[in-house]
Amino acid sequence: MSRMMEITTKIGCKVDCRYCPQRLLYDRYFAEDKERETTLSLEKFKEYANKVPKDVQIVFSGFCEPWQNEACTDMVEYAVRGGWEVDTYSTLRDMKPEDYYRLRELPIHNFVLHAADKDGNSKIPVTRGYLSLLSEIAEDHASGRFKLASISVHGQMHPEVEKILGKLTDVNVLSEIYNRAGNLEADEGISIAVDREKKGHISCSKCNGDELSKNILLPDGTVVMCMMDYGLEYILGNLNTDSYIDIAEGPKKMEIRRLLRSEKNGKLLCRYCHVAKAALSYNTGVFTEKTREMIRELLK
Repeated sequence: MSRMMEITTKIGCKVDCRYCPQRLLYDRYFAEDKERETTLSLEKFKEYANKVPKDVQIVFSGFCEPWQNEACTDMVEYAVRGGWEVDTYSTLRDMKPEDYYRLRELPIHNFVLHAADKDGNSKIPVTRGYLSLLSEIAEDHASGRFKLASISVHGQMHPEVEKILGKLTDVNVLSEIYNRAGNLEADEGISIAVDREKKGHISCSKCNGDELSKNILLPDGTVVMCMMDYGLEYILGNLNTDSYIDIAEGPKKMEIRRLLRSEKNGKLLCRYCHVAKAALSYNTGVFTEKTREMIRELLK
């Protein structure tokens, strides 16, 4: 799908990967309000989801391991049965076997597994319970009962994990680490791909050009631009007070599109992001006529 809402079920991820700027996110999220909501409730998720059109994919990933929230499986079930296309990303940390058994019965579009590495770049405890659940998932994938879309592991796979997942030769393994559009500093012992500042008119290769259509929902209803915005610099709106269309076509997005046209217009996170490319035509993607008209005005 061309549009996406990623769900951050909780602020403060225990997995605390070395290549994930969790401290930046935490500090910015609570900078002005120490009592800000940290956990997305099932009731609030339903309320927010019901504002999201059915042609927008709902993705359980965001800025945290989704199953740190005990209601995550309930949320996935609600979204799938409500008619949204659903992707899930998980390290399995805090996912219980019964959660997986419920997920296995759902027509999830993609399930991406983030596996433990041998150097502890991701804090995924390789316990007996973890290995047992991992084995069940691998066996179900091999038999066709459950489908793994891909496996993400940053660094060398943990040897006990490799014994289980190494047999799945039909699953793509992703391993490159990026600097989160400049939000992450290099860490000794871990290789991070760093992008130089991109000049001129750029667009996002993952977000339909200038549409910026893959956004992140935070537990208090705030919607931010994308998965790289750990500093919460680009807040598009809040589903407690705004409609999805107000957020999708609102003034903040128009401001960001202006910044995409030239670095002379001001600082922009996207210029340091590995998925930023030379700009596409504004007619690319699934803009509404209202949005095209606003962009034409900007280009005059």
